[in-house]
Parts: sequence; structure tokens; C-alpha cells
Amino acid sequence: MNKATLLAVCAALFTVSIWANFLVTTGGMTSGGLGVVELGFIRATVCGIALWPIVHRIGYYPKGMELWRFAVLVIGAGSGFLFLIPLGFAYAPPADSGIFAPGTLPLWAAITSMVFLGERISAIRGIGFFLIAIGVLGAGGLDAILNAGDGVWIGYIFFASGSLMFSFYAAAQRNSGLDALEATALVNFWTLPAACVMAFGFDLDFSSVSMLAIGWTALAQFGSGVVAIITFTYATMTLGPSRGAAFIALTPAIVALASDWFLGQPASDMIWIGAVVVSAGVLIASGLFERQKAAKAV
Repeated sequence: MNKATLLAVCAALFTVSIWANFLVTTGGMTSGGLGVVELGFIRATVCGIALWPIVHRIGYYPKGMELWRFAVLVIGAGSGFLFLIPLGFAYAPPADSGIFAPGTLPLWAAITSMVFLGERISAIRGIGFFLIAIGVLGAGGLDAILNAGDGVWIGYIFFASGSLMFSFYAAAQRNSGLDALEATALVNFWTLPAACVMAFGFDLDFSSVSMLAIGWTALAQFGSGVVAIITFTYATMTLGPSRGAAFIALTPAIVALASDWFLGQPASDMIWIGAVVVSAGVLIASGLFERQKAAKAV
């Protein structure tokens, strides 16, 4: 494993830790009084203003970029992802978000990479993605189908849809000509107007939460909206969208553990089993065993 690959893997794992914190914090805040609009406004304001100088330097609409690519970048990792994930917490618990949000991202990334980038997935890596899918179903997906009447399945759809939007971003960014920081700045800047429109359309209410909680939420949103997108983008630029996204499926185990420890919402045995299966699938889907095989052949 060369230095660039090692750095990319570390970036992907760092993204996992940030997103786990984001999901647990967002789940805790939505159950503690903050709504989707309030969360979106905090995220867009903190991230958009912080990265405005970079957007001012590269241009509010980068020269030569196709309109469709610009729209997919901004909506995929911006307003689409921003509002879909918090909406899921209105129906499903935080422990499940780790399975259906980042847990499904590798599958979406593999599909979008094959369809839009022409990437070929080897048989070995295909087994890894299959295990990820089985883990997602075993950890709650199948239960959601069998018990659709309780409404939890709606949250699962929102979580998975948010991941799908992010996979579109990863595919569109691949040949955009923007580096990780520039793409992140562009996304966050153009998410701010959408959040402001939502704020004017709905009454913002921060009265039920403390300033400390708002500050912690802002930090978690900055980590997810800026730091995590930069590290994820770097990982996918180096490893490719499907390989880089495979590591993100490790998030469910961390989210389930954190939800149990910090929110008092213990995950079921099936959640844990699914997290283990997903984690095994990640190792295979990332191409680790292919690289080991190649090394032995040499």
C-alpha cells in the first residue's frame, strides 16, 4: 500500500468517525427539540459562511463546468442530503440511521460508478457489496419491509435517499476539476440560500434547546458539512467512488454503540449482527483482498 492509498484510507476512516458523531448528535437534537429546518439553517450558516472566501476565489459558478454537474454537486451533498437525513429521524431511531444512511452509501456509490463512470466491479468486490446489502437487510431493512405499518420504514427511505444523493455528488465530483476543499466550499455556499428560504417559510424555534446544545450541534454540522466532505472527497478521488465509499459502511457499528452509550437507545441483536456483516463486506468491497492477492503473485 503506497503513501497516497494509505492517506486515502485514513481519510475515509476519519470520515466515518465524523459522520457517526453527526448522526448521533443530529438524532439527539431532533428528539430534544430541534427541527429539520433549524438543523439545516445551523449547518448551512456555519459551513457556508466559513467557506465563502474559497468560493469567491474559484467563482460562484466555476468557469467551464457543465450546468448538470454543478446542480448535482450542490444538491447531492448540499440541500438534498441536508434535509433528507434529519427528516429520517422523525420516523426512525438514531441507531438505525447508521445502517440506512452511510450503510447504503457503498451500494449507491458502486451503482453510480458503474452507470455514470463506467467502473467495472470485480467478482471479489462484488461479494463484498453483496455482504453489505445482506447486512443492511438483516440489521433493519427486512424488518422495515415486514413491519411497514409502524411508519419506521419512512425514516429508512429518507436515510437511504440521502445517501443516494451523496453518491451522485461523488460521481459528479470525480471529473469536475475541483479539489476536495473547492468542491466542499461550492456545495456549502449554495446550500445557504436554500436554508434561508426554508427559514423564511417556517418559523425558526430555538427556545427548547440550550446555547450549549446549539453550539455542539453547530460543531457537529461543521464537521459533517465541511471536514467530512473534504476527507470523503479526497478518499474517493484517490481510491475511486466505490472503493472510497466502501469504508463508510463501517459507520453503523459506531452509531449503534454511540446511540447505546450516549442516547440510551440500545440497538437490537439484529442491528449488531448486521453491523458485523456490513463491516466484513467493507473489507472485501474495498479491494483489500485483491491487493493482497496481487502482492503474493509478485
